[in-house]
Amino acid sequence: MRLFNPCRIDPGYNPDAKSEGTVPPALSIQTYTDGHSHPVAALAVDPQSTTLVSTSDKVVVVTDIVSKKIKRRFHGHAGMINAVACSNDAETIFSAAYDGTVRIYDGRSRNTDPIQILTEAKDSVSSVLVEQAQNHAEILTAGIDGVLRTYDLRMGEVRCDDVGDPITGIAATRDGLCLAVTCLDGTIRLVQRSSGELLHKYAGGHTAGNYALGISLTSDDSYIVSGSEDGAVALYDIVEGNVVRTLQGHAKPTCAVAAHPMRDLSSVLVSVGYDGKAIVWSSRSHAAEFER
Repeated sequence: MRLFNPCRIDPGYNPDAKSEGTVPPALSIQTYTDGHSHPVAALAVDPQSTTLVSTSDKVVVVTDIVSKKIKRRFHGHAGMINAVACSNDAETIFSAAYDGTVRIYDGRSRNTDPIQILTEAKDSVSSVLVEQAQNHAEILTAGIDGVLRTYDLRMGEVRCDDVGDPITGIAATRDGLCLAVTCLDGTIRLVQRSSGELLHKYAGGHTAGNYALGISLTSDDSYIVSGSEDGAVALYDIVEGNVVRTLQGHAKPTCAVAAHPMRDLSSVLVSVGYDGKAIVWSSRSHAAEFER
């Protein structure tokens, strides 16, 4: 794994100007090689940017970002790990796997056994998301059985919302009211978090069916960002449901996307494809701010 300087901006996201020439190379500032004997399928970074959680087949690897030292290695899954997450302070580590389980580990204990195993899924779990607020935390999981599960840790309850098609990715709106899920049937669905009601479907800007594609929302909750099997990045207007823009830059399927968490940089996006490229997109105004 490598940590890159993100200040190389591809201007292709600007609606008033097309990208010209090749995408400039990013500057590698850190490389993490210890603890991985298999390709890295998933990773997560805590909000304080101190801890890197990654996978090596069936193993969770927890690394200190600055020192590059491995802090923990967690074993136990019977299948490849599809997704990882961590709490705000990296005290708790989560892993979702092909074996249909989500394992929860204590990130600060020397004991490597999970503190809890979620076994409600009937098939591979493709996504895990942790939402934390003051004195309240929820774990959201989704997978190939097409069910979105919300675990309320304070109440000790789990709610199941059947989406109907295999789910490959989930993302929450910043206001916490809705969830966007991307499905293998080529649609993205906006679900009301409190009731599980389907609010909107999005399609036409991306292709799906053979790969697990990532999904994200811009920090102002205006657009849903999706990867695509044709190498594009699709942006949907979350209210109108139409395709706002399709970004072309990858030669192979775009498997992961992420939007900048700061509202003032809502146009800044990162896409990663099976062509081995990571591309940063932005409007010109945000690119200038981002490069300072």
